[in-house]
Amino acid sequence: MSSIQLHCEPLHLRTAHPFGISYDTSSDTHNVLVRLEYDGYEGLGEAAPAEYHNETQATVLAVLKQWQDDGIIGDDPFAVADVSCRLDKSIAGNASAKAAVEMAMHDLCGKLVEQPTYRLLGLAGLAQPMTDFTIGIDSLEMVEKKTREAVEAGYKILKVKQGTGYDREIITHVRKIAPDIPLRVDANGGWTPKQAVAMSRFLAEHNVQFIEQPLPKYAHVDDFRFVRENSPLPIYADESVCRSADVARLAGAIDGVVVKLAKTGGLLEALKVIHTARAHSMSIMFGCMIESSIGVTAAAHLSFLVDHLDLDGALLLAHDPFAGAEYRDGFLHIPSRPGLGVIPRT
Repeated sequence: MSSIQLHCEPLHLRTAHPFGISYDTSSDTHNVLVRLEYDGYEGLGEAAPAEYHNETQATVLAVLKQWQDDGIIGDDPFAVADVSCRLDKSIAGNASAKAAVEMAMHDLCGKLVEQPTYRLLGLAGLAQPMTDFTIGIDSLEMVEKKTREAVEAGYKILKVKQGTGYDREIITHVRKIAPDIPLRVDANGGWTPKQAVAMSRFLAEHNVQFIEQPLPKYAHVDDFRFVRENSPLPIYADESVCRSADVARLAGAIDGVVVKLAKTGGLLEALKVIHTARAHSMSIMFGCMIESSIGVTAAAHLSFLVDHLDLDGALLLAHDPFAGAEYRDGFLHIPSRPGLGVIPRT
């Protein structure tokens, strides 16, 4: 029987505009491309590491090299859950590296049986929510410019980054250009509990749908509960929720969770996060990092299970080296090609 060969290489991406969040601003993203070869087929995966989740491109490459040397993936491309367990036992954390391997395995499986991943997961026939488009932190002049470009490009929902000393002005300038478009806000942990409550009331007056990660990643559950109980808007947790156990820990203190493959370590744990959130009557948004169409399309295969989508990572790029899910009229249309359906862009 053939063994699965793991290959990896740096994947450098550049955004069309500098992308600012409360942590920092950058135009360059340093991801990792994973290729799994088996019996003439190739599965693609992408790691999108973030330093605030204790990963970098260098750590991902080092971990993948170790797995490559150990032959940890084995010789059965359909043993996705078993391989996922082996990766977890080999090293803690390193979620984006694990996600890259797992999405490549799903891609490989689909290609072997000539079916798209979402069909293999039994998700055919379900409706998909629209995805939003993110306006990153910038000068007020650039915020207006980015908003105008997004509206002219036909994006139906906007997500606005917060966590500055001029958050209210950002919202005011966005609303000047887009007075009626649905808005949601992401503070990336940039507020204190009292700031979050005060901002929630201001944002409610400007018809914002909900607030994502108002408090720092390791904020106490009681602080989230305080904000939720005093906010007129729903409160979602992103950085504070990586795996399904985190959902249970914050149950009753938040209204919703944000799922990302780079946090969960792959599609299988993402499914656990989604089902755990549903068991606790929470809403769910599926998000992404700045990623190519590999990572975004992998997430899109689970998009039928959630309430909101924030899968705009590839849309923010100056050049996407891969073609996968296509944005049309508010929706991400998943390709009918087998596996993830992602191919190199020519």
